[in-house]
Amino acid sequence: MRLKYGSVRTYSTLCQREFASKKEAIRAEELTLLEKDGQIIDLEFQILFGLCEKPKITITIDFSYWQDGKVTYEDSKGVLTRDTRTKLAWLHEKYGTEVILS
Repeated sequence: MRLKYGSVRTYSTLCQREFASKKEAIRAEELTLLEKDGQIIDLEFQILFGLCEKPKITITIDFSYWQDGKVTYEDSKGVLTRDTRTKLAWLHEKYGTEVILS
């Protein structure tokens, strides 16, 4: 099934889960292999951050992991919308969190 902006949900047998796009699934598999190799630790998927209580506004970041003693957040984006840019700026302002876009 095609989603917004033409992405196709993709199942990863390595990660044993479905992802919103092929690009996200490929990156998840890369990170999973890095974790198995010991280059990163504590890989997590779909991290939810609250940005505002009323109205309830959230942003979900695709991946987080620890590397070189610090946490890294990554999000797979095919199309960077104005809404996403705004939420990422808000996330940085509220939590000081930088997100790598891949």
